Formats: sequence, C-alpha cells, structure tokens
Amino acid sequence: MRAQQSWAWRGVVIPGVVATLILSLALTGTVPAAPAEKAVVLVRTGVEADSIRAVAQAYTAKTGRPVEIMEAGRRGFYPAVYTQLLGGATSFDLAQLNDVDVGPLAEAGVIAPIDPFLFNRSMTDPVEYDLWDFPFIYRYAGRVYAVPFDISTMFLYYRSDLISRPPQTWDEYLETAKKWTKSRNPTSPTLYGATLTALAGSEQPKTFYTVMWSKGGWIVNDKCQVGVDSPGALAAAEFYVKLRTEKVVPPDLSSWGFSEVYDALRVGAVAMAAPYWNAAYPLLKASDSPLKDKIRITLVPGERQPNGSILRTPFQQGKILVLNAHSPRKEAAWRFLAYLTGKEGTRIMAQAGGTPSRMSAFRDPTLQPREYYEMMLASLRIARGDRGFPFYAEQHEAMNSALSSIVTGTGEPRAALERAGRVIRDLIKRHGFERCQ
Repeated sequence: MRAQQSWAWRGVVIPGVVATLILSLALTGTVPAAPAEKAVVLVRTGVEADSIRAVAQAYTAKTGRPVEIMEAGRRGFYPAVYTQLLGGATSFDLAQLNDVDVGPLAEAGVIAPIDPFLFNRSMTDPVEYDLWDFPFIYRYAGRVYAVPFDISTMFLYYRSDLISRPPQTWDEYLETAKKWTKSRNPTSPTLYGATLTALAGSEQPKTFYTVMWSKGGWIVNDKCQVGVDSPGALAAAEFYVKLRTEKVVPPDLSSWGFSEVYDALRVGAVAMAAPYWNAAYPLLKASDSPLKDKIRITLVPGERQPNGSILRTPFQQGKILVLNAHSPRKEAAWRFLAYLTGKEGTRIMAQAGGTPSRMSAFRDPTLQPREYYEMMLASLRIARGDRGFPFYAEQHEAMNSALSSIVTGTGEPRAALERAGRVIRDLIKRHGFERCQ
C-alpha cells in the first residue's frame, strides 16, 4: 500500500489533501473543488456490465463524478452478492440483483430503500425522472427499494416460412406443434413443433406461470392466498402433460434451458418456442443462422375468454441495482443510479446492447429493430411478475420440484402441485404473512 503523501508545516505533519489546499490558497487565493465521491458498482459480466459501463463513462464525462465498475463472473454471482451484503461488505455501493431479491434482503436490513433520494426534490426532479415511465417499481413494506435498469419478458417465437398465422391460444399452439413435429408429419423440416425452457432453476417456474396465469391460476394473491394448486394451475400442468404425451416437444425437455432453446431455433430443430425470453431475439438477429430472417416474434398465446378476447399473461422480471445498506457513499451511488435509470442513461444503455426499462424508450424510433421494441412494449403492457417474499427461494424451489416431476412424467400433476401449495402455505405462516403486506 502506498504511504499517504504529507507535508511538514512548522513542525506539524499535514495530510496531503490539506497541504494541497494551503498551497492553492497561497498561490492563487482560491480553494480547489473537493474531488467528487466515487460510486462503486458490482455487476455481473456480460451485456449488463458492458451497458452499465457505457453509461458510467457518459455519466463521468458529463458530471465529473467517477464510477468504478466491479465486474464478476456469472457463475455463482448472485449467491456471492448475498454473502457480501449479509456480511456487511462496504467495498461496493450498488450491486446487481433481480427484482425478487428485494424482499429477502430488505427483510434482512442489508439493502437500503431509495425513496429518501427518489422523493427528494433537491436530489431528483420528479418531472424529468418520471417515475410513471417505468412499467414496474419494487417496494417492500411500503418503501421503494429499486427501479429496474433492464426488463425481460416472454414472447412466442415461430418460423414464418412454415407458420403463416401464429397460434393465438394454447390449444392452437398444441395443434400447430403437431403439424410441425417430424414423428407426426414426416415432411416437416423441424424435428419438433415446439419447445420451452423447462430446466429446473431460475427459469422453469417463470415459464410455467405464463401459462398458468392465462388459465386462471395464481402464485400468491394480495390476500396471501396460494393458487399454485388451483384449477387454473392444474389446467396449465395438464397442458404440459399434453405437450409431452403428444411428443411435440423434445423428450429431454427437463434439460432445456435458455441456451438449448436458442440453439434449437438457430439451427431449425423446432418450429416454435413459447413461452421464451425476449433476450434471444437480438442474439438470433445478430447470429449467422440462415433462418434468422424467418424467425418472428409475437405475443405469447393465451386463453380465449367468453367475450372472445384472449387473456395473455407473459412473465416479466427486472434487473436492478440495490443500494448497499452499509455503503458510506449512498448519495454518490444514488446520483449514478438516477442517471443510469433516467431517460438519457436508458438510451445509452440500450445503444450499448442492454434492454431498456422505460416504456418511452421502447417507442424511440432510433432503437432497432423496431419489431423487437414494439413487441417489448406490447408484452410489458400485459405482463406480470412474481412477488419477492422473504421466503422466495424456498417458494421457487417448491415449484421447481413440482414442475420437474410433471415435465418428466414421474409425478401426477395434481399431487405435485398440492405438495408445492402446502409448502408455500407453511412458508407464509412461518414468516408471519397470513395478511399480505
């Protein structure tokens, strides 16, 4: 470690910063401005880090305020952030997490609410910042803890050279998948008519919820009533069973995550994918796939209602930067976060490859391809997300267990969902959430 520079002044040792002030006064009669406090941001390597770094560079150039980006690998990133926050780390001020992490970490008291800055007019101009431009903000116990810097949702991907009219309902999705499954139609150029992400982990329940919500099921409602074993949830599980028994999806579907679905679309192994994340579309368009101009996106299918409308409920999730409760630089951290999630920062981040989090950004004609941003806007208008209860991890694991048995055919749907429902009801009771907050 370098020793701090100091000056001797009449036998008194004076730290370097103070000495600089004295010399400046002696030479110019003015006091130089104190260096701006640095904000330190811990992010996961990838497009998130690249786009946040681009915004940080623009922010520093505009304001003179420094930002340090601490980039860490993707494997084990989120558990590592939890460990550091719970351990009281002060090496970073903001850390990348997902929206469902707000509840557990706010309950633990290791992240700070941002509303003291967000609703302070001397810190944030409410007209310029325009909180209503976000499709979602994240609260816990009445406090605002985060706004998204990146938002994901789900689409239906389909081969337009095979499918002229994409399916509107889940029943139509199944029938279209039958037509383009080679074992059922030997002339089909695709092995399977459909696929989705069914790998146990972060994605599996979210994909299921997109189907479940449209069929009338729910996770935990505003009265803390559990609906993962409701008739609507069971109907969604039975739809999964049909996909498997009709053999229109890969037989090893339980091992298919984001990458497997992406590769299948890229090489032409499947005719459709739904529900599937929006992030794949820019990747496909930038790929060397000969099919990239034939793959189209549209809203996820849904359930036709008595009035003829179709209820569609794509899943959405937000990437967030949480404010470390132990940070000694909270004001500097907020100033950067406000710029990152403001309209100017959002545009810079989108141009650097990130997905914007403001509805106005999706309407920006300079962002291309237009069909992607227009579909994001349409999907987010009807999307839903999961609630970040303090027991989110246990709830998610209960659903992973139930869905894995349904996807593989090792468990009966009703029994599997009822088991998950009992686990979640017990979690609600043990955590004192009989009345939702």
